[in-house]
Amino acid sequence: MNTYMTLCASMALTLTAFASNDGTTRYKVDATASSVTWHATKVTGEHMGTINLANGYLSVTDGSLTSANVIVDMQTIACTDLEGEWSDKLVGHLNSDDFFNVSEHKTSSFTLRNMTPLKEASGDATHTVTGDFTIRGITKSVTFDAKVTNTGDAYAIEGSAVLNRAEFDVKYGSGSFFENLGDNLIHDNFTVGFNLVAKAM
Repeated sequence: MNTYMTLCASMALTLTAFASNDGTTRYKVDATASSVTWHATKVTGEHMGTINLANGYLSVTDGSLTSANVIVDMQTIACTDLEGEWSDKLVGHLNSDDFFNVSEHKTSSFTLRNMTPLKEASGDATHTVTGDFTIRGITKSVTFDAKVTNTGDAYAIEGSAVLNRAEFDVKYGSGSFFENLGDNLIHDNFTVGFNLVAKAM
């Protein structure tokens, strides 16, 4: 699905949710109060950074989070462990077809499928979350734990998800696609951290 269709579909979902009269409370993600981070590792080290939210919403029915859609702007990928030309070089590479092909896939997204309370405490996490990540136009289901906090007029969701980039056709330096990479091997798994704050509409 191209970027235009993705954005139109997301807007339609959002408008449908906001317009319903079923007693559900809608929350709009506050991009300025929220954050998304990334962390990737390789044989010789690691890199980390941030990415900006573009849009998002949550819907809550009878006290339970029943739907959510969050969109990030891939054009805002930043590296926080490098500076100057080294940071620019890495970000340029991440934007290229070797990695996220941002010129063709300007957004990535997450859509909630299921959320259940944890029966036993797992650190700060309160719920197990299952949802669909869409990167490079490819959608994969991922399950992870998150901390969900309700303050009445706002919701906060904090946690991290481990994604396998090979599943999204990100091939560069991947042992899933190439052999004998040695020190040039970049691990397939990377972590997306998030702290989402959504306020009631």
